[in-house]
Amino acid sequence: MISYDCDANGTYTPDEVIQGVISKCARQLGNPSSTHRGGQRAKATVEEARASVRRLVGAHPGDTVIFTSGATEANNTIVASCARQSGRMVSTLIEHPCILEPLKRLLAEGHDVALVAPDAGCRISPEAIFEVLTPDTALVSVMAANNEVGVINPMLEIVRAVRQRAPHAVIHTDAAQFVGKVASDMQELGVDVMTLSAHKLGALSGTGVIIAREGISIAPLLVGGAQEGKLRGGTENVLGIAVLGAVADLIRLDLTRRISAMRIARDTFEDEIVRALPGCEVNAQSGLRLPNTTSLYIPGVRADDLIVALDLAGVLISSGAACSSGKPEPSHVLMAMGQASSRIRSTVRVSFRADSERSEILQVVTAFKRAVARMI
Repeated sequence: MISYDCDANGTYTPDEVIQGVISKCARQLGNPSSTHRGGQRAKATVEEARASVRRLVGAHPGDTVIFTSGATEANNTIVASCARQSGRMVSTLIEHPCILEPLKRLLAEGHDVALVAPDAGCRISPEAIFEVLTPDTALVSVMAANNEVGVINPMLEIVRAVRQRAPHAVIHTDAAQFVGKVASDMQELGVDVMTLSAHKLGALSGTGVIIAREGISIAPLLVGGAQEGKLRGGTENVLGIAVLGAVADLIRLDLTRRISAMRIARDTFEDEIVRALPGCEVNAQSGLRLPNTTSLYIPGVRADDLIVALDLAGVLISSGAACSSGKPEPSHVLMAMGQASSRIRSTVRVSFRADSERSEILQVVTAFKRAVARMI
């Protein structure tokens, strides 16, 4: 039995309200491409969710919203689509692997790819992006907020830099960790394309989204059907999409309170854990960060061992991206920040939901203190 889920950046378990949506939708599923009553009901559900996602991110009515199997497919689609053009592909060393790996493949195939390093605080500067731009740059992809340390990048300034030197580039941001934790208006950010992950918002895994500004051309990664405006072949995941739509509405109507609650939870944890564990440090604490995310260095403790010890105590944390957990390789994000390997091996990520209670946080700190005491 899980007592405290402090890995909200990895997966955000649906709450009771969403459980109700799941139960309702599961009883009336259909194929949205079918012309009968059940199919048309499913199609209406998908379109309602599409409108909800559009409202959540401040997209215009003419902007394209494409449902995918997750942020990995969404990000791969954008990279592959832009790779059809000639020109440089620009991104950063701290991106999620679902951006970095397709870019590395393109590099091996002879494409012009430039990956920008962050500063020591994990921030991507507009100046660093500007330096690697070429007039024919096809894609600039910079995550809005880092999934491991929570640092928020200056997207508006980055967009301005790109428009100045590479006016025809498609500007994309992986906003999987950003939306739902920060007031996120796509038009204000100025990006051309934004991608999301449903389960990072509290919906179900297996659903992602591409939101593309009107006029931006997207080449489908998956072909074989006319679904999603012929931009993503394959029958839509109606249940996952419906739940995402419901979650998007809940978040949009309660965002200010949620942000405040997450920040209080994170700050309470950081204050208490630094007092409880001598030498403990918060990575990138001085930068602008997501309100719910803590990257914690605990000297003398191996992160993987601590994760297991806390799991046995009923507390779930991670050492970084859930997609990479369990691998022997150190965090590519912390490496890009220039951190020593010894520090990287002793760093864990703790991330909170908006419904985290102070009493629960204090119990988590106690669990940390006991586990660390046994390991040192």
